[in-house]
Amino acid sequence: MKNATKADNISTKKTAMPLNSSASIPPGAASKSPANANPAVWPDSLKAYVGRCFASVGPSQRGAMEKNLKKVITSAIEAGNLWAIDWDTRELPLDGIKAVDDGEDKLEKLAKDKTNRADTMSNGNANKAAVVAKRNISPALSASYKSTPITFTKSDEQYSTTNRQASSPVSKATKRSAKWDQRSVELETTDDNSKRKKTSSYAETYQGSNIEKVKKEKRLRRFDSPSGNENTTTPATTPDYVGSATFVQDNEPEKFVGRSTQLEKKYLRLTSAPDPETVRPLHILRQTLDLLKQKWKSERNYAYICDQFKSMRQDLTVQLIQNEFTVNVYEIHARIALENGDLGEYNQCQTQLRSLYERDIPGHPIEFLAYRILYLIHTRNRSDMNDLLIELTDEQKADFAVAHALQVRGAVTDQDYHALMRLYLSAPNMGGYIMDSFIDRERHGALEIICKAFRPDVPLRFLTDEIGFESDKASYEFLEKHALHQFIDESSLRLRTKDAYATTQNNRTTAFKKIDIKGQI
Repeated sequence: MKNATKADNISTKKTAMPLNSSASIPPGAASKSPANANPAVWPDSLKAYVGRCFASVGPSQRGAMEKNLKKVITSAIEAGNLWAIDWDTRELPLDGIKAVDDGEDKLEKLAKDKTNRADTMSNGNANKAAVVAKRNISPALSASYKSTPITFTKSDEQYSTTNRQASSPVSKATKRSAKWDQRSVELETTDDNSKRKKTSSYAETYQGSNIEKVKKEKRLRRFDSPSGNENTTTPATTPDYVGSATFVQDNEPEKFVGRSTQLEKKYLRLTSAPDPETVRPLHILRQTLDLLKQKWKSERNYAYICDQFKSMRQDLTVQLIQNEFTVNVYEIHARIALENGDLGEYNQCQTQLRSLYERDIPGHPIEFLAYRILYLIHTRNRSDMNDLLIELTDEQKADFAVAHALQVRGAVTDQDYHALMRLYLSAPNMGGYIMDSFIDRERHGALEIICKAFRPDVPLRFLTDEIGFESDKASYEFLEKHALHQFIDESSLRLRTKDAYATTQNNRTTAFKKIDIKGQI
């Protein structure tokens, strides 16, 4: 009975065919199957054949037997003679498999030893019944106990239930013995069982994995540019077939060129497929960029400029345009965002620029590499910083901006505020704008160290030099903003460090709050 049940499951699982497929029973073989047979139910002789196949090998060889059975049954289905083959006389598919003598191997012997020890501890009559019943269990039945439970379909459960009701009963002692035998072998065959569990419900798993693969490839190819041309699109994807009855179409964005001639357009988040009538083509976007640069120089309206640049980036993205112009748009927007302290928008541009630089599109990768190092210092993202340091080349380290950013990192790590303030005042390119985002935080750390090390007081002029201000007035305003001016002697302009120490501790704790991925507190 258990061999038949196992055959039901293995047959359904190994063939990887949908249960509603008409290929289960060829038209020519309909007369050989029962009149009311469900197409998902295989011939009884095939189920017995599968049971004999697994009974002839040990647990360590079942994976190979599964592959062989899959080939045999799949070939029979494709040839349309699944019901015509005489499975009772067909040879076992033992290619590359060494048969096990008498259906036993070392694992079964180990299981029997454990069962005998368990039987010795049980009551006398029950012990004798269990031993006798176990000796009467055939090797094939023993193998079926040790097989991994497999998910039944509805039709298979009905078939298995019918067979179980029609079969002869097994004593309780036999069931207990079989359970002990199963538990013993499961401990020894964990790896083999896990492999078989992964292959259960084969058709569904195969279909799901292919769909996920298609989706993953779609995401990876979204911005692919085969030739580096200005107007590019993702190549068409060949339809993928899953199983024998399911068709999957890869819905890649179609190539199109916008037809809008409007230079200025408000940014709106897309909630549906882009309309070519509202998307500006590349030559219009070039004119828009020239217009925005002129307006930024004359008006300096960041809210307007940021909105227009985001609209440009959207038009480039939906048309899959990736070239030097795309890089130029992102670089200009990133610099304007830095100048206005908008680290969230800068981070979005920086992330996309990294992807564009990896495609060898010309731009200023070294300049933005230095910015990224400083940005990671601001966010205190040590994991990404370590990954970046590992990837740095000697050529990149030799660049002045990158070397400066690495020196800033070293000064922050060592809490060397004296060197940090010198580096802040000499930052190249637009690095100073990024350092503005974390320099006040480091100033609070420097003040705490100064108030702890210098007693009883220090002159304001000394503080101005050490915490990186250009004048005593700017230094005093900073102290006043953070409630430290009350500890300054107005006559001598000296900070009473002992009295101010507790306040500097609180200020430092507040300044070193957690920072999110966009660089905002």
